[in-house]
Amino acid sequence: MKEIMLLLVMFWNVENYFDTYDNPSTKDEEFTPQGENHWSWKRFEKKRDDIAKTILLAADEYGEYPALIGLCEIENSFVLEELTENTPLARAGYTFIHKDSPDSRGIDVALLYREEMFTPLEEHYIASSFPTRDILYTKGVLNGLDTVHIFVNHWPSKRGGEKSSSTRRMLVSHRARQVTDSILQKNPSANIIHMGDFNDTWDSKPLANLDQLVNLSQYAEGNEGSYKYKESWSTIDQFLVSENLIRRRTSNTEKFLHQWLWCEKEMEIFAPEHLLCEDDRYLGAKLRRTYNGPRYIGGISDHLPVMLQLHIEE
Repeated sequence: MKEIMLLLVMFWNVENYFDTYDNPSTKDEEFTPQGENHWSWKRFEKKRDDIAKTILLAADEYGEYPALIGLCEIENSFVLEELTENTPLARAGYTFIHKDSPDSRGIDVALLYREEMFTPLEEHYIASSFPTRDILYTKGVLNGLDTVHIFVNHWPSKRGGEKSSSTRRMLVSHRARQVTDSILQKNPSANIIHMGDFNDTWDSKPLANLDQLVNLSQYAEGNEGSYKYKESWSTIDQFLVSENLIRRRTSNTEKFLHQWLWCEKEMEIFAPEHLLCEDDRYLGAKLRRTYNGPRYIGGISDHLPVMLQLHIEE
């Protein structure tokens, strides 16, 4: 009988994970000691340690450290070094892939990976036709078994209105589709994972444009959503995967098709108690953010992490 090994993938928008230093090339002044948020080293350390705590809690919950972690809204490589080297997360052996993007605020995407489980072979940064976060593409070998194509996304927000922002998201979606199509044309059985904060739901036009992939957020388990706006939860943090990663059945039997890699649970929203607080205005729970307007409250993020379990037949 074949043994099944778990590989865990995590994505999280950690909301404004800035250092305390002013970068003259970006609009990060509010996250400096002199800025309107009075962002101090003590506050930075708390956010850094709480991000690490959440990843460690996920490892306890699932019985394994995530092999891959996609992050967005991180400022630079320095904050990633602090997270992976100067917190208890250091014992998990993470390193990372990151490059500064053209975003005006200086927030980027990054991929953390455990060196014993993932070997990068190449990386590219997919730019759009306007200044925004690049899509991080990494091709690598997952646990020495097969090639996986990983995309970390952070699409434009809805700031400025639904119509104009949807146009921007569609432009990014077209770039994502072009690269994804080129991979599938060369290898229709390629293992592809898009993860990210797409700032839209699975049934929106920009996400529907990636119809060569399976959007797992429509089957998400766990919390009501990964993001809350006023009284409404939605799942804008998502995994989209190629058909080859989905556990499928043959048309006339209950036997599974032979595959080395498959998703047992499509996608889960990870909602430990310390990421949530009571919503006095709209009732229920809400995300415990670092700031409520200009007021520091010491939370972590306005998004919940999302998790994907991959299982390897050994």
